[in-house]
Amino acid sequence: MALPFITQGFRMARRFSVVLRSVLALALAAVAVPLVNLAGGELADLLRLPRGGDARLAYDLLWVFLAGVAGSALMVGMVAVAKTAHAWVLFALYLALGLYVTVMAWDDFPRWFTLACLLTLPLQVWLGWWLVVKRGTSEAK
Repeated sequence: MALPFITQGFRMARRFSVVLRSVLALALAAVAVPLVNLAGGELADLLRLPRGGDARLAYDLLWVFLAGVAGSALMVGMVAVAKTAHAWVLFALYLALGLYVTVMAWDDFPRWFTLACLLTLPLQVWLGWWLVVKRGTSEAK
């Protein structure tokens, strides 16, 4: 009978859809992070905040944090299944990139800034995950 082949085709299409949503969510999160950072820079220009100094770095750190939260929430919110597992994968990617940036920018910025960027990564991912999963905007955990 043709029925088992049809249902198997539906299952394969569902799996493909799940994988496609995961890849698309990661790509959109990767785009969202620099866009949110760029928005923070543009807002600083509109507010005529002076460049350089600890106050501006603190402002920039806030936007780095918000960008991480936005990327995390976007990815976790878009995936179809295993939202917590996706958050862990995103955390691993953020951590790898964060370690690389910290090593490369160690002498370019004050230590407090580079370490804060690195050490806030778990909070960024957790907060993005929490906003989507625990606040009730998603039914799947």
